[in-house]
Amino acid sequence: MTQILSGICPEGIMVATDSVATSFDEDGKENHFTVDKLFSIGSHAFIVSGGMGISVELSMRFKRYAEERKLLGIEEINSAIGPYISDQYREVLRDGSGTTVINGELDRIYFVVGGYSFKSQEQPYQLALWGSDAGKLPLEKIQIGDSVAVPRTLAGETRLFRLCQRNCQLLELVEFAEEFLRKQSEVNPHIGPPFRVGTITASGFTRLERDHEPPENGTR
Repeated sequence: MTQILSGICPEGIMVATDSVATSFDEDGKENHFTVDKLFSIGSHAFIVSGGMGISVELSMRFKRYAEERKLLGIEEINSAIGPYISDQYREVLRDGSGTTVINGELDRIYFVVGGYSFKSQEQPYQLALWGSDAGKLPLEKIQIGDSVAVPRTLAGETRLFRLCQRNCQLLELVEFAEEFLRKQSEVNPHIGPPFRVGTITASGFTRLERDHEPPENGTR
């Protein structure tokens, strides 16, 4: 399970996620390890993924694709991500690699992209959520507003929505996300540190180095 939080305020966009990933041995036993799920795209955008483990590889493929083609603004990125990842995911499903399904969460795949618009003064910061259940293709663009929590949690989603609605500061979003992820990790073994947090402003993407670290052996 991956927990993703992202929200827009007048200063920019906050994005945060945990780093726990799950694999299964031949007997179906769960093993937890850490993996980075948050990637910048160029200087002014990001992608973060959850669900099936292959989502991380698909994120990295799209990052390379977008940067090679110099897709700079969020509009160009949003136009390209659906068709590109749908094609890549289709190949993965055809090959049968990285698609082991043990529970409902790992039967889903989703991607949050956010970034700065070089075209729109009215909406300089934009978010989008793309997803698929049970291998359905093409990926669906899921309607969201100025905030998103994936998977949806009523308490987290409500607080995040209210912060964004009252035009809070970017630092408030960062502090909320860190607190929420920390509390979730205390009760859910599928969520854990290190917590990856980033921001988008007119100056670009900044990855915040936080001090929440996993155990030394990288497992939980």
